[in-house]
Amino acid sequence: MVKFTVYTLAFPNYSAEEALKAAAKLGYDGVDIRVREDGHIFIDSSKEYRRKLVDLAESLGIKIYGVYTYLGGNFVARDPNERKRVLEEAIAHLDLAVDLNGTYVRIFAGTKERTEENMRLFIEMCKLVCKEAEDRNLFIGIETHGELVYSGETCNLVLEEVGSEALTIVYDIAGIYLQDLDPLEELKKIDLSKVIAVQFHDFKKEDDKLRAVLLGQGDVPHDPVIEYLKEKGYDGFIVDEYEKWWRPELPDPMEGLRYELKYLKERFGAR
Repeated sequence: MVKFTVYTLAFPNYSAEEALKAAAKLGYDGVDIRVREDGHIFIDSSKEYRRKLVDLAESLGIKIYGVYTYLGGNFVARDPNERKRVLEEAIAHLDLAVDLNGTYVRIFAGTKERTEENMRLFIEMCKLVCKEAEDRNLFIGIETHGELVYSGETCNLVLEEVGSEALTIVYDIAGIYLQDLDPLEELKKIDLSKVIAVQFHDFKKEDDKLRAVLLGQGDVPHDPVIEYLKEKGYDGFIVDEYEKWWRPELPDPMEGLRYELKYLKERFGAR
């Protein structure tokens, strides 16, 4: 059975506590919390505050499943001292995930400069980070966001080269589509047991610009992916990536998310 989560990018101007309460009220199974200086939590937060959020989530009947970091871009750093700092920063994020009782930590895939050297550096850092994740019983989820890992083949390459049970894919359907690839065909190339989460958000292309719209009202071909996931018995996370933080044109989250969760549950045959 899939779990429906909402990325707290949906809740600008909400505190972390308010975002948790909103997600529970809307009927999500949990949240993927935005970790950044301007996000809902950061690595400098106290142990007491982390415990407070876990207790609140439990009282609401939901969980913090994904710990959505902005790590990854500096995984391709070349300077040894910088790479040491990057690993220490990643470990701090993993410890945050442990304190939040999270399931996985989302990262990005390095850089859009797709060179063999960048891929080598990214894979080397992933090996180190995944070892730390294994020690903490956490998963690492690489988002297909248009950087080094952007297709079925590149997902498989990194999964194979890193060779860690902790490494998984966060499959951003729209991200694949923006690479002029077929999201269904690329997903079919990947072992679904290595796809920890599938992200859903929609847009329309207008005059070479992207306008965010509600699910099902844009260009992104979600439905074939949903049918495939259902056919294969996928039981990971279905993430509503409602980008209100960046896309103010979207409706108020309490309105837009109510529609989107209904849309997703109907198509997955969930109640």
